[in-house]
Amino acid sequence: MARRAERVLMLLDLLRGRPVVTAAILAEALEVSTRTVYRDIEALLAAGVPIRGEAGVGFSLGQGYFLPPLTLTEDEAEILAFGARVLSIWSDGALAAQAEMALTKIRAVLPKAARDSAQREILWAPPWVTRQPPAIDLLQLKRAAQQRRYLRITYETLNGTMSDRTVRPLSLSFFGPVWLLIAWCEDKADFRCFRLDRLRRSAVLDDTFRDEPGKRLADFRRAKGEAVAREIAGGVEHG
Repeated sequence: MARRAERVLMLLDLLRGRPVVTAAILAEALEVSTRTVYRDIEALLAAGVPIRGEAGVGFSLGQGYFLPPLTLTEDEAEILAFGARVLSIWSDGALAAQAEMALTKIRAVLPKAARDSAQREILWAPPWVTRQPPAIDLLQLKRAAQQRRYLRITYETLNGTMSDRTVRPLSLSFFGPVWLLIAWCEDKADFRCFRLDRLRRSAVLDDTFRDEPGKRLADFRRAKGEAVAREIAGGVEHG
């Protein structure tokens, strides 16, 4: 029996190859029970894959879901697979699931040689690395930055003091093994970097902000550069 990721990829290939496929045919081809097929399809639906199902008829993929085959070299395929794997290990459950699904979609449109090369995992990130997963929802923070929505956070400083801030989230940056939230802090009227392992609470507010000169991510990079982020990743306080 194939591993879950391989099985989901095979399921997508089966759906792509026919207009309609019954659960029984999918179960036979994948060598699993129909219950497992339904669970896999529910997972794909939750990830945004447009699968249509009709009782007594079968399942089909939404039109235009698959891209034409990607012209990636074997090296490029391996690098993409490795990057998705690292993100799935060093992030929380929501981002990890997104990374795994992105990898499944990429594999589905790779030429066979590139797909086989990626699945060999010569570049490998072991999944049992000891780590403390972020207590904060990374996907929520990412979407808040994308939608330009203010955050209300509670941050624990190095001396153990709790500080409540209203911030403009600008970027999530990874300095292994530390995740940083780079933000414009309304309370301090300056840029601040917050280690996610010290972020005790985060609430997305309804209020949105506009890009303003002097308060943008590009302004942070010009004014502070990577030096500040690297310092805080090493333990220097910048919150």
